[in-house]
Amino acid sequence: MNPNDILIKTAALFPDQEILISPEKRLTARELLARSFRIANALLDLGLKKGDKVAVLLTNSYQSVESFCGITAAGMVRVPLNMRNSGREHLYILNNSESRAVILGEEYTKIIGSILHEAKMITQVICVNGTPPIPMLSYEELIAKASPEDPNVQMTDEDVHRLSYTSGTTGQPKGVVQDNRAAMMSFYNVLIDGLDIQTDDVVALTSPVTHASGAMIYPHFIRGAKVVVLPGFDPEQLLQTIEKERVTTLYLVPTTIIMLLNQPDLKKNDLSSLKTIRYGASPIAPEVLKKAIAAFGNVFIQGYGLTEGSMPLTLLTKEDHILDGSEKKLKRLASVGKEVTVAKVRIMDEEGNFLPPGEIGEIVAQSDQVMREYWKNPTATAETFRGGWLHTRDMGYLDEDGYVFLVDRKDDMIVSGGFNVYPKEVEDVLYMHPAVLEAAVFGVPHEKWGETVKAAVSLKRGMTASEEEIIEFSKKHLAGYKKPTSVDFIAELPKNQNGKILRKDLKEPYWKGKERKIN
Repeated sequence: MNPNDILIKTAALFPDQEILISPEKRLTARELLARSFRIANALLDLGLKKGDKVAVLLTNSYQSVESFCGITAAGMVRVPLNMRNSGREHLYILNNSESRAVILGEEYTKIIGSILHEAKMITQVICVNGTPPIPMLSYEELIAKASPEDPNVQMTDEDVHRLSYTSGTTGQPKGVVQDNRAAMMSFYNVLIDGLDIQTDDVVALTSPVTHASGAMIYPHFIRGAKVVVLPGFDPEQLLQTIEKERVTTLYLVPTTIIMLLNQPDLKKNDLSSLKTIRYGASPIAPEVLKKAIAAFGNVFIQGYGLTEGSMPLTLLTKEDHILDGSEKKLKRLASVGKEVTVAKVRIMDEEGNFLPPGEIGEIVAQSDQVMREYWKNPTATAETFRGGWLHTRDMGYLDEDGYVFLVDRKDDMIVSGGFNVYPKEVEDVLYMHPAVLEAAVFGVPHEKWGETVKAAVSLKRGMTASEEEIIEFSKKHLAGYKKPTSVDFIAELPKNQNGKILRKDLKEPYWKGKERKIN
C-alpha cells in the first residue's frame, strides 16, 4: 500500500461522497481522483518522470490538496515550500532538492519569478489561478488537456514520498526524506490512536496542508469523511464554517486556540457539532489549555511529533484532558501524552543510556514512520540516528506512567506560532548590519504566539542603531515570523571561557519562575 492506493480506494468506496470542500469548490471522491490523475498525467506529459521533485507553494485550497495527490499518483516527490519564506530561502530549497518543477499560486509568481534564473534544475513552473506570466504554465489548462485515467506508475515502500525542509542549527535548511513506508505508518498511527473517524465526520484545516495538518487528509478520505480546507486562520470564517458545514474536528496550533478563545463572538455561532480539537506543532501553556477545556469541553487531543519523525509520536488523549482529579492527573495537562502504538519513545542521556522516570534527557524515538535520512547530508543523518534511535533534540522526561514531558530544546530552537526559528539563521542576518558587533537571538514568552524572537545586540564603537532599524533590516532578509520582534542593546554579550556567547544567560531572566523553558 502507498498513499496513492488510499485515494483510489476512497473513490471506489465513496465515489459520490463529497470529501473535499473549499470556499471555491466542492469535490466528490470520484472527481478528486480524476483531477488528481489529470495532474499526474500533465506532469508526465511535460517530460517529468517518477522520482522527480516537484515543489509546491500554495495557500490552502482544493488545488493544494489535489496537487499533492497528483504528484503522488505520478510517483514524484512533493517538496513543500513555506509561504512565509523569502525568495533566497526558496531558491536554496529548489536547488538543494534538485526540484524540476514548481506548482505555485498566482500570489507567489513575483517572488519565484525573481529567483527563477538561479534555479538550476527547474524546467516547468505551473501557476494556479489567474493568467500566469510567460514562461509559466496555466494549471487548469494543463489538467484540462490531460487524461483522467490512472497513469499506473508502479511504486514501492522505499520510493520517496516527500522531501520537507527544516532549519538546522547551522542555519542551512535540511531536507527530510520521507518514503512511502513512513507516510503509510503515519497514516496508520492517526487511524489507530489519533482519531476515531466516522463517515459523517468533517475536519476543518486552516494551517498549511503542505505541512503538519496535511497528515489529517488521507485518514479522513479513507473513512469517506469530509475535509474542509480554508485559506488560513480567520476566527470569524472558521466559526461560520463550523456552523455551516457541521464541522466535527479541528486541527489547530496553540496560537490559534488562543485567538479563538479571545474571539468576542465565540458563542454566536452554533458549535455543537464539534467533537474533537486536535492540536500540536508547539507546546501549549497549561493555563491556556484549562481555559480552552472550559470553553469547548472535553474535546482536546494533543499530538507530538517533528518533521523528522512525522505525526504523531505521542498523544495526550481526551481522557487525559481533565480539569479535576488528583494532582498527578492534573499535571498531565503539561505533558504531550504517551507513545502511540507503532512508535517507541524514550529519554536518553549523552552516553546513549536510557534514563529512568523523572530524569531529564533527550527525547528519542523509533518507528517506521520516521524519516529515512537527511537529503544529501550523511553527517547529519548519522548524528541524528545515533544508536539506531531518532534523536529529536527536544529535552524532556517520562513520568512513571509513560507520559512524556517537554522541558527545553537542545539547540535553543524557538517555536513561534507553530513555526520553527533557529537563532543562528537570524543572527547571521543581524551580523550583516553595519553597526552590529555581536548578536544573540533567543525565544521569550509571548501570550499569543507562545514564543517570540528577541535579539540581544552589541554595537560597534561609535556607531548607533535603533530597535526599529534592526527589525526593519531583518525583514528584508528573513521570513516575517523569523525576524526579531524586540531588541535589547547590551554593551558586551556574556560569553564562556572559550568566547562563545551564552544565549541561556540572556534568555534566563525572561523565563524566571516558569517550570519549563518553552511555552
